[in-house]
Amino acid sequence: MDIIDTENHETLARALFSIATERWHPSIVNYELAEIDGVLSSYAILERTLSNPGVPASEKREIVTDVFGGILSPISLGLLDLLIDGNKIYMVREISKSYRRLLK
Repeated sequence: MDIIDTENHETLARALFSIATERWHPSIVNYELAEIDGVLSSYAILERTLSNPGVPASEKREIVTDVFGGILSPISLGLLDLLIDGNKIYMVREISKSYRRLLK
């Protein structure tokens, strides 16, 4: 079963937390998730574009690289890439909430 097919934000958050613990800093990834959520919430056109199934994944990746490429860790960029592949960028907010609970 593909993890993205479960549409389970808690599963994705736990997997992300595990990777962040092993390879990065969980608190930094938490901050990055909050930033991604904030940007998507503030710029509705960006969120709509990244959620639009008619926009090719390659174009979405270019947009993500332009907007976030210089400021996010490879772990957070990898999550966005996974969500783009599954056309599930809308899950960012719930993943961020679940991830934040794991830090407590």
